[in-house]
Amino acid sequence: MSQARAWLIDSHAQIWRAWHVYDKERTDRAGRPVNALLGFADYLLALIESTWQPSQPAPIITAVFDAPCGRGHRQAIYPEYKGHRPPTPPRLQEQFPRCRELAMAAGFGALDYAGFEADDVIGTLVGRLRSRERAVTIVTGDKDLAQLLGPDDRWYNPMRGAVMAYGDVERRFGVRPTQIADWLALAGDASDNIPGVPGIGPRTAARLLRKHDSIDGIYENLSAVYGMKFRGAPRVQRQLQENEEQVRLSRQLTEIVCDLPLAQTPTPWQGIDRAALVGLLEQAGADPAQIERWEAWDEPLVRSA
Repeated sequence: MSQARAWLIDSHAQIWRAWHVYDKERTDRAGRPVNALLGFADYLLALIESTWQPSQPAPIITAVFDAPCGRGHRQAIYPEYKGHRPPTPPRLQEQFPRCRELAMAAGFGALDYAGFEADDVIGTLVGRLRSRERAVTIVTGDKDLAQLLGPDDRWYNPMRGAVMAYGDVERRFGVRPTQIADWLALAGDASDNIPGVPGIGPRTAARLLRKHDSIDGIYENLSAVYGMKFRGAPRVQRQLQENEEQVRLSRQLTEIVCDLPLAQTPTPWQGIDRAALVGLLEQAGADPAQIERWEAWDEPLVRSA
């Protein structure tokens, strides 16, 4: 693909990261917390500085957010979905709207979709961009999003500096990107409170999928699981048989929705809204050096991509 790469940012993951890393006591002149906001600004700035040079076609960079009540789609399927998570700290919660303002002022936009999570918006955008022959990098720490990767795409976790290409997914998890949702449905995902099958962990789930390709393939050949050459195969067969309903439910939770009727498809970045961005950063008490780095991107970037 010859066009500039598109970058889709799992914004809440980066904001939560900033909340934990930056000084929680930092406030603006009005006494409002700003640590996550300023950290998010740092991460967005580092991303544009590391991904684009003015001599290149402008990339697509889009900040994607969880909508308010964004878990609604999956909670309707399984009310306990992510139900074990503690409430968002109020001092972080009040920074989310300003982080959205920041993304807008930076020229990246702020996309979400009511009732669905950022993952689903990203999944929909990946499909649209792929139809336009755009390679995509998904900026996240969430392994679930690896299921979206195509041969030219990347998964990038800035917290660890880790990058996965399409072929790296199988080396890391033991399954192809197209099998990630099935793998998570079998093994469960404690971070999202997805149950999976009791006694089946990631390694066994990967072994089953390498042999039978999918959950449907496993259940079409359930009797063959008994004879598979790994310890406890008869027990695994029994657990699969007894928990099929739970597996099917989990699979609905782990699959990313890729066909949301989004009103917008991202366009190439055209630079910052200087007045809005600098005003927001100054109000938050950002360091002058950080503001100066943003101001370096003040020129409009009207380019064909």
